Amino acid sequence: MADFYDFEDVFGSNPNLVYDEDMRGRIRHHRQSLENELFIDRLLKALGVRKASIAYPPESNRDLRELFQRIASSSSPDHHKHSVIYYLLKDLSQAKGDSHEQFSKASYLPDKYKTFIDGIWYLDRLKFERALDYLTESSLTPTFPEEILYTLCRHSPRDDATLPIAYYHTVSPSITSSKVLEAYFLVLCRTSATEAFYFSRAQGDVNHRVLFEKLIAFVHTKSTGPIKATRGVELISLPLNEEEESWFSDYLEGKGSILPGAMDTLIMRGVVTGRSESKTQHRRRPSGQKIEGMNWDTLRNSTLAALPRLVPMK
Repeated sequence: MADFYDFEDVFGSNPNLVYDEDMRGRIRHHRQSLENELFIDRLLKALGVRKASIAYPPESNRDLRELFQRIASSSSPDHHKHSVIYYLLKDLSQAKGDSHEQFSKASYLPDKYKTFIDGIWYLDRLKFERALDYLTESSLTPTFPEEILYTLCRHSPRDDATLPIAYYHTVSPSITSSKVLEAYFLVLCRTSATEAFYFSRAQGDVNHRVLFEKLIAFVHTKSTGPIKATRGVELISLPLNEEEESWFSDYLEGKGSILPGAMDTLIMRGVVTGRSESKTQHRRRPSGQKIEGMNWDTLRNSTLAALPRLVPMK
């Protein structure tokens, strides 16, 4: 029976078994792309391996042996240690073939651990779509869910937020980090003002208002031309309740007043909701004026034609 904590039983006795220079270079490049922390770094730290980013990738066969011994001597449960060993064997599959698969079977590595390691292995190689095939498996207990969501947000194309949104809706991670919350909200803003709005409502009173104001700012500053017009119409047609209506006006008349088109948005919101003219009569109305190529008379008329009058929600 193999000793899973004996290096040669697991990796063999070939002294030339190493992470070659090209592989080490790719791993370091991927680490930089992931804000200097791979997911394997997190797992190694959880096992008590200090200076994980130095220990991995190992520079030589001797370094590989030393890393293996540090993993083997950890006080963590066997299946945690076996998971990391499986990751290393998967790294070396070009030299070791399917030894990682053989190891997982021989060590009785639970399927959910193997699936998770496969997922983060692909994440660490920036193969995000492939990673999600594993990380959205229903059998998994979410591990590093905020870090995974943040990674998917940072690396999603500007015109395609499919992966982070799919991960969020499948895993339903509890977001406690403001950095992760802002990254995911930005993804939603790029996708749909309406979806971003409803997400903000579910984030508690303080975050609700902060995110709502970020949505307004995003529509005014991160969009141009037809996209800005589309997002603008979506913004002014949101079904706001009385409190949100107040936040909307307070923001655009206050610290958001310097945003391009802030006054126009207030006027158009008044038109869409059918609020009294006294609410907006002190504001300058654009007449035939073009801002970023948009004629606001045209926008006003098309908005009135396309949208029903909105009654603020109680």
